Amino acid sequence: MRIACCGMLALIFASTMSGAAPGANGTVGPSEQPMLREIAAAPDAAQLQATVQALVGFGTRHSLSDTRSPKRGIGAARRWVQARFEAIGRDCGGCLTVVTPSQTFTGERAPKPAEFVDVVAIQRGTTDPERVIILTGHIDSRVTDIMNATSDAPGADDDASGIATLTEVLRVLLAKDFRPARTLVFMAYAAEEIGLRGSQAIAKDYTKRGINVIGALQLDMTNYQGSDKDIWLMKDFTDAKQNAFVTALIDRYVGATWGLDACGYACSDHASWYRAGVPASMPFESRMKQYNRSIHTNADTLERSNNNADHAIKFARLGAAYAIELAKGDVPRAPVPADDSSKWKLSALALLALAGLISRRMV
Repeated sequence: MRIACCGMLALIFASTMSGAAPGANGTVGPSEQPMLREIAAAPDAAQLQATVQALVGFGTRHSLSDTRSPKRGIGAARRWVQARFEAIGRDCGGCLTVVTPSQTFTGERAPKPAEFVDVVAIQRGTTDPERVIILTGHIDSRVTDIMNATSDAPGADDDASGIATLTEVLRVLLAKDFRPARTLVFMAYAAEEIGLRGSQAIAKDYTKRGINVIGALQLDMTNYQGSDKDIWLMKDFTDAKQNAFVTALIDRYVGATWGLDACGYACSDHASWYRAGVPASMPFESRMKQYNRSIHTNADTLERSNNNADHAIKFARLGAAYAIELAKGDVPRAPVPADDSSKWKLSALALLALAGLISRRMV
């Protein structure tokens, strides 16, 4: 595999790199930001739905689909995401840099050399830019035959919903003029469906260059409510302490129900960061055994989510809260239970109380 993926990203970060290893968080916990509750309530379901519909409109976003057509295929889809990121950042006085790192890969599921292009938006931190928080999703889609690059693969849930959630978090933060102390990076990956290619390349490059990622949140499938609780945190290939932090954010700022589950394998791009030693979390729309059965078919349309984005808005609120809190402080690192949800919740709330995130009176 020839990686030409991250030279431009490295130039952006180079002047501030401290050489710290990825995930070197320190011990200071985050403190509540006055605007957090307002921003967490700001995501708009109509904006989320419009993004899902736009991505579905490209027919297929298979990693090996057309890259030149302006209307169909992965090339048109990623250019649309790039243009959307740039439009969101246009009015913030140059606070956002959008880049498109790429890699050329030949191997399993890519029999001929194929260029995979990610879309990355970077909001540089104001006072502590060498520490980086990433929020991510994947652009590509597929049908049952993983090598079928021509049939319609709308991918409304997998993962247009995640890209819509990621985009809405970015839109809300910049609309509210949020300026993070630490650097925020929003990544729309290529080639997740054919082996996590985009995230693996970037995670390896960041590790090689010493870019200090202190937390990663993967948004993969956010708009199909298939289970009794709203948000499910995957326990495997994720960081238990960060997951506890995320559940406390859900309780405090999202107002949703949550549970713990497991994929049973490296089911999405969070695994690339976990393997690189970065605290990673993946909030998911349902239990794994109750996942949306229409994914990887031509029936993965918005109709499966009742033609709205009401479920995804919960994940957008969570993403905004996560970005704001980690951009201002580290995840509390005290031990938490791994499996018992009630004990997990109490431990997470206690951690945030110690960090000054919540009052002593629990609601």
